[in-house]
Amino acid sequence: MVDVSVIVPTHNRRRILPQAVFSILGQQNVSLELIVVNDGSTDETGAWLDRFAVTDPRVRVVHHAQPRFISAARNAGVAVATGHWVAFCDDDDLWAPDKLAVQLAALRVGSARWGCTGVAVVNEVLEVVGHHRVKGGDVLEGLLESNRIPTGSSVIAELDLVRKVEGFDPKLRGSEDWDLWIRLAQHSPLTAVDRPLIAYRLGRQSLSMRIDPMRAGRLAIAERYATLATAYGVKSDEAQHERYLAKQLVRGGQRWPAASIFATLAFRHGRWRELPRAVGALIAPHMLDQVGQARAAAAVPASWRREAELWLQPIRDAAQPRVSHSCLEAGITEQEA
Repeated sequence: MVDVSVIVPTHNRRRILPQAVFSILGQQNVSLELIVVNDGSTDETGAWLDRFAVTDPRVRVVHHAQPRFISAARNAGVAVATGHWVAFCDDDDLWAPDKLAVQLAALRVGSARWGCTGVAVVNEVLEVVGHHRVKGGDVLEGLLESNRIPTGSSVIAELDLVRKVEGFDPKLRGSEDWDLWIRLAQHSPLTAVDRPLIAYRLGRQSLSMRIDPMRAGRLAIAERYATLATAYGVKSDEAQHERYLAKQLVRGGQRWPAASIFATLAFRHGRWRELPRAVGALIAPHMLDQVGQARAAAAVPASWRREAELWLQPIRDAAQPRVSHSCLEAGITEQEA
């Protein structure tokens, strides 16, 4: 049995997928299998994966002829996984080379059955523009309010536990990961490694730009766990979730929807500091986004930036044209990847 099964769902991401694949296969001191679920891609993703899998026996490819969406894709990976642990990675995110080894070492110390790490937020050229810190322990109460796990790409869990709680809910098209974290938290505390071991890439193609599924997902989660939340004396934080959606819309240049959310936060929720952002979203969304990113970048601790740069720089360097042995056997260069 391998230590960890890593599941990567992908759809039409031929250009960017190889970076995630290489960062996973470059994990140190861990035996793993990589299960990539090609969810109905219509570009060259499937063909590239089949060629690449021939060069590395750790790689397994599951093909869906038609898109089944991210929850079903992840569940398809869980169904065929063989590791004691299962980890998830989105196809546009990147891992530090010691990510899994550090997490497994931390999990062995305690009794937790799942864990996550801190995150370095990066732009499309892998410059650090933000960060997310994490806290472990009993996180159920906090999760009932909002999603405290910065990205599913940081999560590792016992495979048996993920199967016991029935994996991701395919009926949800937004916040499906948050729903699973709540169910995991009902069975186990969380082991959190507060280090920047994940690069979460900000991009204009993020699924979270689709705000209707995200809103529907939050509402479904609030209703699903209402009794449990009441028992803990908390409720789902709608305002904070809406603010997140507004920031995503600003990043995508969607002026009116973003401005509407900021204005609603001001007048309905009494968050008057959001009112200038409503104006900024209408007049200069790009500038508003730049200001927000500059503040986030300035808030990154120097120690986190140094640590993230140590493993991000080799990934940038690898993006330069060169031919590796495994890629040569597959008939491709890493630039083509």
